[in-house]
Amino acid sequence: MRTALLLLLALAAAGLSSTASAADVWKWVDEKGITHYSDQPVPGATRIEIRTGNVAEARSAQPEPSTPEPAAVNTNYYVAIVQPQNGQSVINTAGQINIQIQVAPSIYTLHRVSLYLDGRLVEGFPRNTLVYTLTEVTRGTHNVNAVITDETGKTLRESAPVEFTMRQESIAQPPVGPSLRPPPKPQPRPGAANKMLTKQPSYDALNGGQPAIDPATNLPVVKKPERKPGKP
Repeated sequence: MRTALLLLLALAAAGLSSTASAADVWKWVDEKGITHYSDQPVPGATRIEIRTGNVAEARSAQPEPSTPEPAAVNTNYYVAIVQPQNGQSVINTAGQINIQIQVAPSIYTLHRVSLYLDGRLVEGFPRNTLVYTLTEVTRGTHNVNAVITDETGKTLRESAPVEFTMRQESIAQPPVGPSLRPPPKPQPRPGAANKMLTKQPSYDALNGGQPAIDPATNLPVVKKPERKPGKP
């Protein structure tokens, strides 16, 4: 058996130095059950083809197929709050306000855009929401900004903060302004005085001095001229 192994090694070495791509080896088992190998054919032997190392070396010399690099992910985002506008006053909405975010280009699948109100994350909305309707925002001045983060939570881009004021008119604090001022009180005319009447005005005075109407004829009463004394 040891002889057979030595023979195989010798054949392999010879194959490495040979320019042939394969070598023929003959294998047989004798009457004692011992396996033998030879480079010469023997009656009853089986032919075995052994590849030399040249083929393996030629294959290893070929470059390995390269794995395509993943497409570069754009992290140079533009993000801004477009509604409300900076310095805007929101009046009489019972604490409700709409927030709109603009992002370009579109958010990558593993990245995230979030909204912050007064420095606190706004939660309860679908992932990467760009339009928010906030409720129960208290009266006063607030600010909002948007932040884009990657899959590890690293900040990629942050918008400029936008400040707005929530105003709710009430009886305790009524609105003021030039158009909402009460009308001026009437002032008395110079020289006029509120005097009580001491005498009931006549019918003629009440009717602008018009002549009286005769109810029988429905015509104005014509006064007869008074006769002077001594004339018929």
